[in-house]
Amino acid sequence: MKESEIAPGERTGSETISPARQAWVENIALLLRHKKLILSVTVVVVALTAVYAFVFMPNWYRASAAALPARKSGGLLDNISGGISSTIKDLGITKLGGGSGEGSYSPLALLNSRELRVKLVKQFDMMKVYESKTMSDAVDEFSDHVSGEISEEGDFSISFEDTDPKRAAAIANALVAGMNEINTRMAVEEAKLNFVFVEQRFKKNTSDLDSAERELGRFQQKYGVYVLPEQAKAELVAVAAAEAEKNSTELRLHAIEQTYGTQTPEAQILRNALGELTAKLEQMKSGQDAKASSYFVPMKVLPEVALLYLRLMREVEIQSKLKAFILPTYEQAKLDQTKVTLAFVTLDHAVAPQKKARPHRSIVLAISAIASFILTSIFIMLYANWIEVRKRFAEDRKRLAIPS
Repeated sequence: MKESEIAPGERTGSETISPARQAWVENIALLLRHKKLILSVTVVVVALTAVYAFVFMPNWYRASAAALPARKSGGLLDNISGGISSTIKDLGITKLGGGSGEGSYSPLALLNSRELRVKLVKQFDMMKVYESKTMSDAVDEFSDHVSGEISEEGDFSISFEDTDPKRAAAIANALVAGMNEINTRMAVEEAKLNFVFVEQRFKKNTSDLDSAERELGRFQQKYGVYVLPEQAKAELVAVAAAEAEKNSTELRLHAIEQTYGTQTPEAQILRNALGELTAKLEQMKSGQDAKASSYFVPMKVLPEVALLYLRLMREVEIQSKLKAFILPTYEQAKLDQTKVTLAFVTLDHAVAPQKKARPHRSIVLAISAIASFILTSIFIMLYANWIEVRKRFAEDRKRLAIPS
């Protein structure tokens, strides 16, 4: 058919197939021609994989233990510290012995401890099990089979994989025990450092309290002040009574002098009494009254004495409250250096699993079948293309008369 005879919109057979489509069709046809080879290779590979999977590939068992964060028991000293916290709240003092999260460290950090893993590798002779040449290789292999997970409910799951189900359970339980041991060691080390600080603070507080009490004692001996508010009140009452008696005597003296004259015996007696009252009142105000000197403070120095007294009492009160707070903390710090601190309590101990965790041999066989089919097909297409390239190269060399 001539080109002019082709109707509009029509194309010949060669023109309707694109190069990409043509290559795809040729490759499919090539694979169909070698389908027996592809299937044979796939069957052989799957068979060999099955022999390895069922004969040489070991079963791995995963044992898991569930643990919960240990509840902190409220001891007597903890109750004392908690009970006095409201008393010293107005002083702006915080607890010296830690916060609400004391007692345990991060479970994941403890589980990842190299010290713990080296200990268990030695304890269960895992270098021999893993056929490792060095401890580092054994620890790395051991670490690949350890896993931990924290759930939303707060419990912590520790798992270990091993070819021996009993050994897997034993190591999982040993991991929980080892985490508690490391937590206790770290808590004791931290408690020792904390004890040094608390002890220094306690000794300083004791020294400050002794100094404040001595200053208060010297003040009381100097001024005869023991309970200033009550003493000041009594002093003011006595002075007021003396002033009232003086005024009364003056009125009586004035009345007698107006009535009987200034030279009468009664006027002389009242005049002497008024002089004694005036002298006594001056002595009381100056603090020189012998009878009242044991509990009266001179009126002219009363404000300064009161201010100094309040300062001394405030210092003694503050240091006393500090000691009431620090003493239980100090005693608790001494106990913390020796007590065993459990980070976790085991909720469910690990038991030897009855079913393997891996390998999933059906998945292994399926992957081997798919992989062998794809790789064989790719090899056939590459080999066919290589043959075609060699054939074209030979034809070009012959046409160009290039000797072989």
